[in-house]
Amino acid sequence: MISLEKQILYMIQHRHVITAAELIEIYKDRGKTEQTIRNALSSLKQKGYILAEERRYTLTESGTAFIQSLQLKISGSNSEWDGRWHVVMFRIPEQFRSLRNTFRRELVQIGYGLLYDGVFICPYNRCASVMQVARLTGLEKWIRMGSLDLEHGPVTADLAEQIWPVQAVNEKYGLFSAWASAQIDKWSAAAANPAAEPSPWNVLLLVLELGERFGEILLEDPFLPEQLLPKPWQKEQAWELYNQHLNQLVPLLRSESHLFSLIVPID
Repeated sequence: MISLEKQILYMIQHRHVITAAELIEIYKDRGKTEQTIRNALSSLKQKGYILAEERRYTLTESGTAFIQSLQLKISGSNSEWDGRWHVVMFRIPEQFRSLRNTFRRELVQIGYGLLYDGVFICPYNRCASVMQVARLTGLEKWIRMGSLDLEHGPVTADLAEQIWPVQAVNEKYGLFSAWASAQIDKWSAAAANPAAEPSPWNVLLLVLELGERFGEILLEDPFLPEQLLPKPWQKEQAWELYNQHLNQLVPLLRSESHLFSLIVPID
């Protein structure tokens, strides 16, 4: 499932302020214990992503920048690729293994792929996001970055499949599309019976499930240029079905502003 910490960050971003009690109440019906939620909040505080004051949580500048780095991966993929590669290189001492592993995981979520040991590449310039993660982990002095044209040994679609899990991601998009299509048909049939309309609370849980299922894939998707992707690439269909199902659910929450503000940003 999508990282619990990241979903909490998005909720705080939408609401601006949220309490631990609210999060515990929401996630107990998603199978998360109170201790799991408190551990996630503690981790986010340690990373510098949130501030806590009288059990009320808000985003820090670092937390906002981190969310923006994930959004940049998605929005940046709409740009035409210029053929250049952006490279991150590092050789971090073994004593910092845990931080190194964290850094590597975040690189992958930003969209970088492992070319060689300690060498990650990305077709788009996400250096600002990389440095944000490097500063938060305290590893910036070991990081080297740059961009280049590969004069020999181009990264082909076949090689991209070895660097990034594009085939697995494509299959997940297909499975999500099948699930979302079934949900849309189910809700379309239920709409004919207003008496069967679910409570706003249950709708919120369904929105969270939809977000978890689709968000997991988005975190894994490196958002590569079209020429490096397998054919057919099933992302567009999945996006359409995600939005279609979301548009079925969200209107049912509009009358409950307290719940609605968890999934839609407050102006």
